[in-house]
Amino acid sequence: MIFYNKYKKFRTENNIDLKDISKRTKIDLKYLQAIEKGKFAEIPSVYVKLFFKAYINEIGIDINEAIFEFDSFFNQKKGSKSLKFVPEEEGYKFDFLDKVINENLFNSSIFIGLISFIFILILSFSLNSNNQISQKDIEDELRITKSDLIEFYSLRSEELLLIDDISSPITIRFKSNVENFINMYDSFSGKEFFIFEDSMNNQSNAFTEQWTGEEKSFLIANTVDYELIIFSDNSYKDFSNNIINDFPVVITLNSNPFSIRIKKYLPKN
Repeated sequence: MIFYNKYKKFRTENNIDLKDISKRTKIDLKYLQAIEKGKFAEIPSVYVKLFFKAYINEIGIDINEAIFEFDSFFNQKKGSKSLKFVPEEEGYKFDFLDKVINENLFNSSIFIGLISFIFILILSFSLNSNNQISQKDIEDELRITKSDLIEFYSLRSEELLLIDDISSPITIRFKSNVENFINMYDSFSGKEFFIFEDSMNNQSNAFTEQWTGEEKSFLIANTVDYELIIFSDNSYKDFSNNIINDFPVVITLNSNPFSIRIKKYLPKN
């Protein structure tokens, strides 16, 4: 498992809210989300390691182990120029500052300009730290596509369950008590459904879908604290315990015979 996925899993399993970390550390929520997705290039390079250490400290992971994995990750990125660090005790330096010092061009005017630049940068960061992330940003963060499954995940298990004692019309009921994403699709169409930790549009965390027998699939971001019930006039089936998984699950419904296929995925190492 990629190290930043492991830390996100640890945080969610221990019910640590990313927004609470943002409030305590004053780190913009979008940067914390970038850390958990491994998109370190979206964070100002001078702050990457500082933000990472603050995040690790908040979730309670051993800081030395985390920094070792962090450094190992960046050492593997050959030829990367977007992130450059020096040892902790020496602090961080901008590449242009190294050049100025090495060429003996450092003087009081440059020093004053540099201090002013850093002050403006910190002020700008402080003013933006409380900006709320948009609904579209949250949707982009939650969304998992079928191509994402192929690229980032591998199949953990597959199970086929017969439900031949059920008759049409059939209702499928979903409910998620955690932030989630569901993609419902068949051979002709598809639609997305988002569940947010803080409701941004008064949308319910539960919904129902009618099933008339055609093959239908559901890609779900995670099924921890998740409910899946299939029922009709003569039958009631609760599959909630069958689909539990910290990572994506694909559920496919078939009618010949009536059955439910459950595929559970894990991140690739």
